[in-house]
This record gives sequence, structure tokens and C-alpha cells, in this order.
Amino acid sequence: MDHFDPKLKVIISFSIPSILFVIFSIPLILKKVPPNNAYGFRLKKTFSDKEIWYKANRYGGAALLAAASLTLIACTYLFFNRKLLYFDDLNRIAFVFFLAPICAAVLLTLLYIKRL
Repeated sequence: MDHFDPKLKVIISFSIPSILFVIFSIPLILKKVPPNNAYGFRLKKTFSDKEIWYKANRYGGAALLAAASLTLIACTYLFFNRKLLYFDDLNRIAFVFFLAPICAAVLLTLLYIKRL
């Protein structure tokens, strides 16, 4: 029988992708990712000029790092307070604190790229 706390599963399921976003954002911030077809903000405009590519992806990496960090902070809070929340409420809160910051980071990056 599986005795693993289902609330902990939820927290872990939102923490792992957030940690991956942190890991993947660092090379973008450090301008270590050249234009490519697999990794970074790959748009017609970012491919048009290397300088735009690096500026856009540095900004996007920083935005994703901030978003993922916010999610990890929320997950830490939920971890320590999981006994106070119903499972469905914890699941919704974790989902919102994962999706909203990531969507905001992507939207802000797209607006930034538009201004380049």
C-alpha cells in the first residue's frame, strides 16, 4: 500500500518543474545559449539578430527564474502548512502559484521582445 502523503505529492509535483525552470533559466541569463531551434525564446524576431536573441533570452531567463522562485517559495510555505489545508485547496493553490507566475514571465518576455 502507498502511504505517501498525497499533499506532499502535490507539492513535489509543482516543485520539480519549478526547479527545472531555475536550472534552465541560468544559462539563458548568462548568455550561454546561442540561437537554436530547441532552447530559449525562439521567435522570428529573436532569430533575426544575435543581439536580440541574447537580450530577449537573458530577460526571459530572469523572468522565468523569478517565476520559478516564487513557485518554490509558495511550495515551501505549503509544505510547512499542508496539514492546515484540505487536499483540493492545496492542489488549487499550488496550481495557481505554478501557472500564474510562469504565464506572467512568458507574457512579460513577449512584451519585452516586442519592444526590441
